[in-house]
Amino acid sequence: MSEILRLRDKELEWRALEGEIVVLDATASQYLSMNKTGAVLWSALAEGATREELVAKLVETFDVDTATAARDLDAFLEALEAKGLLARA
Repeated sequence: MSEILRLRDKELEWRALEGEIVVLDATASQYLSMNKTGAVLWSALAEGATREELVAKLVETFDVDTATAARDLDAFLEALEAKGLLARA
């Protein structure tokens, strides 16, 4: 069974604005923003998704090949983990 990836659920507020995401991480007292690609992933992570589902969403939404989508997703997930924003289940 694939691991479900989610956003950390405590002290994390976010809003979609004009196709992008703006995040307030109250724990780190830090604002973050995501472009359209990040916004698609962020919204899916808010609901919980597997890595495979996230790759498929990128391929479908942005018409990129699977290898590119997987590479970009892994970089995005690594950045979220480094900031303590990602939970795995």
